[in-house]
Amino acid sequence: MVRGVNPRATARERARLAPIARGRAPNVPNVLITQLAASHGPALTPTDRRLVAALQTQPDRASYWRAHELTDPLGLHQSSATRLAQRLGFDGYPQLRDALREDYLAGDGPSQRLRGRLERHPDGDVLTSFVDDESAALAALPRHVTQPELDELADRILAAREILLFAQGNATVLVDLLARRLERFGMRTVRLVGSRRDLAERLSRLERDDVVLAFVFRRAPAVLGPLLAVATAASAGTAIVTDTVVWSSPRPDQIVAAPRGGADDFLSLTVPMAIVNALVLTIARRADDGALQSLDRLGHLLEQLEA
Repeated sequence: MVRGVNPRATARERARLAPIARGRAPNVPNVLITQLAASHGPALTPTDRRLVAALQTQPDRASYWRAHELTDPLGLHQSSATRLAQRLGFDGYPQLRDALREDYLAGDGPSQRLRGRLERHPDGDVLTSFVDDESAALAALPRHVTQPELDELADRILAAREILLFAQGNATVLVDLLARRLERFGMRTVRLVGSRRDLAERLSRLERDDVVLAFVFRRAPAVLGPLLAVATAASAGTAIVTDTVVWSSPRPDQIVAAPRGGADDFLSLTVPMAIVNALVLTIARRADDGALQSLDRLGHLLEQLEA
């Protein structure tokens, strides 16, 4: 048993808090709380320093913690969080938390996100923790995306002359997956990936009966606004699948939004992949017999090529 750690804390919490109880914080990133503690050092009590160390170890989650989530694992009263915030120059703990959140999100880089995910697995069992996190995100998906929303998006796609699919970075795998699935149904797709010149060339044949579907996560790329503007000017349909509601101008015709996890750290494509697969099944259910006949033709061709 580590002294200074609430005995009722979970095993994972005890592993995380053990260094804090000993007066040190492992792998402390250069975040606002570190700077505040350094500038107000003489005024901080030993209890304050334990709270600071706890905030330093998980900057991604700590910036969303309520007071009791910070103090309870350390066996402290919530008022200790208020006193710390006031010694650091804030009116109260909520103001300190908001400042930490703003600071963390401003420094949201790839290594910081990956570090945040790893620091949530102090026991080293990354696989089990990862599966638990992804399972929780998937279980929450129906609360954010409803079947009527998928029906609406499926109908847009089924009515389109061409479906233009946009993504950047890792999300391009979703474009490849959906394009392949739709093409098996006999639909015409255009992959809007690559350089701006590539996008311009593929957008040049955009028509009013087309649909532009974009996969956008974490932040909207600079090209998204102009892309939607081109589609709107052509009277084409527009839709976005995202992990946050993207307020862009012009606003797309439909936004399908679901968080990919509970913390702003390294996040996978598990949730959007589930949305894509559910969308494909919805399209298959709502399509006429032509889509299934296209699949049958594909199956016959595969048999002939394998003969």
